[in-house]
Amino acid sequence: MTRADSAGEAGPPGGGTRAAGFLWIAVGTALILDAVIVLFTISLNSGIVATFVLGALYLSYGLYRDRTRGRARNGPFRWLRVLVPTASVLLLLLFTSLAVFGRTDTVSHREDAVVVLGAGLKGDEVTPSLRSRLDAAVGYSVANPDAVIAVSGGQGPGESITEALAMERYLVAHGVPEDRILREDRSTSTHENFVFTKSLLDAHFDADYTTAFITNDYHVFRAGRIAENAGIGSTHAHADTPWVEIPVAYVRESLAITKFFLTGR
Repeated sequence: MTRADSAGEAGPPGGGTRAAGFLWIAVGTALILDAVIVLFTISLNSGIVATFVLGALYLSYGLYRDRTRGRARNGPFRWLRVLVPTASVLLLLLFTSLAVFGRTDTVSHREDAVVVLGAGLKGDEVTPSLRSRLDAAVGYSVANPDAVIAVSGGQGPGESITEALAMERYLVAHGVPEDRILREDRSTSTHENFVFTKSLLDAHFDADYTTAFITNDYHVFRAGRIAENAGIGSTHAHADTPWVEIPVAYVRESLAITKFFLTGR
């Protein structure tokens, strides 16, 4: 067999293969940079770590494709050419489904109470993601001035005060009367948010009451399922996710959804 014949069997490296390798490198680099940027706006969490790791995997895969162009189909890692794109498509479908569901609000603005779910602080400062939830709560309070607003969130790593206290301060500073706010400051998870807040609302209302909850769009689906498990039938309103936090938020939520389906929390 001549060298030309051998080269013909292997096939010349195509422009499409090169472009695909560059795309994976670009996506991986973007995810790594996003994780680093978000680290400066919120405390370190699993979403930041997972996004950094995912970016590193994509970057490595893109470099691998580029270096083995024309040979990878016969190499020991050729299964990566199927596994990585397939897993990525499934992940993108999950992210899209969460976004579409999360942005479809069901609130009537006639609920008796609205529960604002906490999110991480940076020291005692409200982070962009939490600020978005609180701004949505301010808007809801204007549309429904009779509703009680329950802010829910304890104190986590990297936080110098409870999330509930920071949330109450923000709402008061933006015109919400303090006597309309109930503060739940013990919870450390979404499940506890609803369980502990339900106890407060049960004590506050003499009769049956209706509720809505507010959280970021990526979190609405799981939060709704957890609310049901906690015995709270609730409508919901979404808050936008700051664009810089979108990759980290959705990667973290995919991990949280996996845990939810395994444990129910």
